[in-house]
Amino acid sequence: MRALKICLWIAGIGCLLSVFGMFLPLRCFESLAKTFGIQLVLPDSPLFLYALRVMSATYVAVGVYFVILALHPMKYAVLVPFSGLAAVFLGLVCAITGLAVGMSLWWFLGDSVCCVVLGVLIVVFWRQAK
Repeated sequence: MRALKICLWIAGIGCLLSVFGMFLPLRCFESLAKTFGIQLVLPDSPLFLYALRVMSATYVAVGVYFVILALHPMKYAVLVPFSGLAAVFLGLVCAITGLAVGMSLWWFLGDSVCCVVLGVLIVVFWRQAK
């Protein structure tokens, strides 16, 4: 049970870090991309900014969801394995999309691998805890 809670906390905190995406200016994202060796010029359009902020807020909400699961995993029994499977699905979508659009591996591999590994661990540890 402890390993399951740790995985849920890691997933929750990882998602909660997206709170910065709701407030940081675009030049901070461009600087972060340069850190990974990617020359990036983000569009300064209202639609792009809106999508970026909404996506970040969605990840924050998912982070709160994972933290709630981490506090009482047995109370939300059916949601725990679903969360693991959803994380695996998201990781696979990240990998496939990143490859399909020709992004650098450094840009999406961290998200993809973390989602898949944490998702699998959540499902495995859930089965052990049951």
